[in-house]
Amino acid sequence: MQRRARDVLIGSAVIGVPMMAINVLLTIVAFNRFETFDSVLGDHGYVGAQSGFILVALAVQSLTAHLIGAYCATYLVRYQMGGNPRMRDCLLAVLKRLPLLLVTWALTHWWALLLDLWVITADVSGLALLFWVVPALASLLGACFLFVTPVMMGEQLGLRSIGRAMRLVRTRFGAGFGFMWACGVLSVLLFSFIAFLPALAKTTGLVTFGPYTWLVQGISSQLALLVVLPFTAIATAQFYLQVRVHAEGLDVSMAADRAFGAAK
Repeated sequence: MQRRARDVLIGSAVIGVPMMAINVLLTIVAFNRFETFDSVLGDHGYVGAQSGFILVALAVQSLTAHLIGAYCATYLVRYQMGGNPRMRDCLLAVLKRLPLLLVTWALTHWWALLLDLWVITADVSGLALLFWVVPALASLLGACFLFVTPVMMGEQLGLRSIGRAMRLVRTRFGAGFGFMWACGVLSVLLFSFIAFLPALAKTTGLVTFGPYTWLVQGISSQLALLVVLPFTAIATAQFYLQVRVHAEGLDVSMAADRAFGAAK
């Protein structure tokens, strides 16, 4: 990100801003206008109107992370392989594989939506248990599908990327599980620092947002995601390359190809 910040952040924003605009809209509806929808939909469903909008917003955020991960994986793999990637080419690569990305997201993130639903519908007494169970379970399941996007964009295996990614992470599963925790903690800290800047500014008394405090807070949270998501995606793609180096000797294979020519 330091060397290619412009391409990484702007390219991620091209994907993320439209998705996050939808997310902001859903957040506004969920937290400020759900009474209107509640009267239409009723409050007797399993999820309820407000919880349903929150779940949809989380799903949009998850899909956004998946697409930004595809863009960053494409860019970083090409860069680390000695190329000079261009933002336009990497965006076109993501657009070309958009249907496959939607399918792989659905196949590998359904469990995250179930966990989100579990947290949203849990009562106060159940949240204490979820505080310990959800992070561990999410790290375990997330590690299983950690390399799906880098494999799809770097090795172009289509739906076979899921099986290939699971076999690859199995060679270093402990490291993958630890990576999920470390990356999660760093992402939360970075997100919190950026997202709560308006609240911090308000406490000083120098800036007041009046009745639009909730809107400013929501926008700052989405801006924080525009930094956190590329950071996480690049870290994941870099970890994917490192695992291939240690588990499969990727660097040796590349050196041999340069010296003797690529195998036919």
